[in-house]
Amino acid sequence: MGTYTWAIISLLGLVAVIIIANWKDINIGLVGFAMAMFIATIAGLNLKDVYGSFNTQIFFRMLGMQVLIVIARTNGTMDILGNAVIRLTQGNRIKLLPIIIYLLIGVASWFNLGLSSVLTPLVFALSAQMGFKNHLTLGFSTMFMLMSWGVSPYSMQGLNLQSYAAEQGITLNLWHGAFTMVTIGSVMFIVMYFVLGWHKMKPIELHADISGEKKKLNSKQIFTLIGFAAFVFANLVLGVDMMVTPICAAIVVFCLGCADPKATFKQIPWNSLIMIGGMTIYVGIIKLLGGVDLMTSFIAAVANKTLAPGIMNFICAFMSIFSSGNGVVIPTMTATVSELTEAIPGLSASAMFWAVTMGANATPMSPMSTVGANSLAYYSAASNPTDAEFKKAFNRQLGMAIIAMVWSTIAGFLGMFSMFT
Repeated sequence: MGTYTWAIISLLGLVAVIIIANWKDINIGLVGFAMAMFIATIAGLNLKDVYGSFNTQIFFRMLGMQVLIVIARTNGTMDILGNAVIRLTQGNRIKLLPIIIYLLIGVASWFNLGLSSVLTPLVFALSAQMGFKNHLTLGFSTMFMLMSWGVSPYSMQGLNLQSYAAEQGITLNLWHGAFTMVTIGSVMFIVMYFVLGWHKMKPIELHADISGEKKKLNSKQIFTLIGFAAFVFANLVLGVDMMVTPICAAIVVFCLGCADPKATFKQIPWNSLIMIGGMTIYVGIIKLLGGVDLMTSFIAAVANKTLAPGIMNFICAFMSIFSSGNGVVIPTMTATVSELTEAIPGLSASAMFWAVTMGANATPMSPMSTVGANSLAYYSAASNPTDAEFKKAFNRQLGMAIIAMVWSTIAGFLGMFSMFT
């Protein structure tokens, strides 16, 4: 078979990976790795090429950050910070709850502190307590985090993007991407603040299980926060690679007795690590067999430098409705950027990276994605909805994802992905 045929097979394999993983609820990284081995074998590729697609830097950067986050979650640091946010909104300040969540969790996400995972179930419980029939009234403020705050020089997604760009000889300023996403996302957030009725929320008395007894940080939790601050300082001031500092900080925190190493190891989200590792390997096969070149040719044929960011954003946002943005969409579609910039005169490489990233992060609230599915689960646990109410919640989340996809695509056509470059 010719090169063109193998390129099509590699892309069809990607579709098959997504379908199989969702149909049988198998980690998409495992399915991607198996598909990579299968297609590589029938295509006559060297299996060393398959293994060579594994991105060691991304894997160990993610591992180190995940260890720090798990430590903070298991020793109560995240719970105290999360409850502090909730307590800030008692009384008439309840109208500010979405804004406080949006800003505090957002900034925390920039530094990879993982507050959204703590606050999301609390927010859905609070929403049920307040009697909101539309679960998005408060829940949107946590599901929306990735669209506005997904990228920074300290977030895992930002570090992954930097690695993908470096492989193509492209230098990214991650703060440009961070400010781009905050600007585009904040426009939608402000609109939704009024559309979803946040400005009409009334004061309530918080239950003890939500507000909790006000607690101070103990020595273990203080050392944990110092560990986070140390890795940020090491990177920002000393220029130490993110693959080194988080895991070293975690070891020091372990030695100070801030967490149980064995318990922490068991709680590391290995599914996420396997997902990223397996799919980067499959994307490597797509590149080797010409699938990336084929996608590049298609986009270059229908777009110019003005239209390309919007088209790319739409494709990525649509893909992210049904699959993992970080595990599938970003590694697959960023691989086309360098060739697109060569094929389309005047096209900005960084704008295309932000188009991919914004698209992948615009629709995770889809009920068919991980963030959206988890949110539905929290809603169900807190509100015990009927079948009809659950179906309505499902459709609301899907509709919100589509709205986000349309808005981010319009932003791409308006040239907003280049506003900070």
